[in-house]
Amino acid sequence: MLGTPPNAVILARSEDHQDHFVVVHEEMLTNLTTVTGEKPEDLIRAEIVYFETRNGGAVFSTGSITFCGSLSHNGYANSISRMLENVLTRFQA
Repeated sequence: MLGTPPNAVILARSEDHQDHFVVVHEEMLTNLTTVTGEKPEDLIRAEIVYFETRNGGAVFSTGSITFCGSLSHNGYANSISRMLENVLTRFQA
């Protein structure tokens, strides 16, 4: 509905955020109604998405401003760093 291609795969999603997180304005039609029809509190999330494009291209998208900050956790020995390494290795192939 918002332009995500049908072959997009959600690799990860952040959920259960603290109360001070809010829905972005672009998702709201009114103070109670959202663009997708979901409850506003269900839209408080960030997703990591992958999809392939025509002619052999691909897109890896992180939907969180804290993604980069997560990379160095535990000396880069964590699942986010490993996932990015896997994606970059695949893109280099």
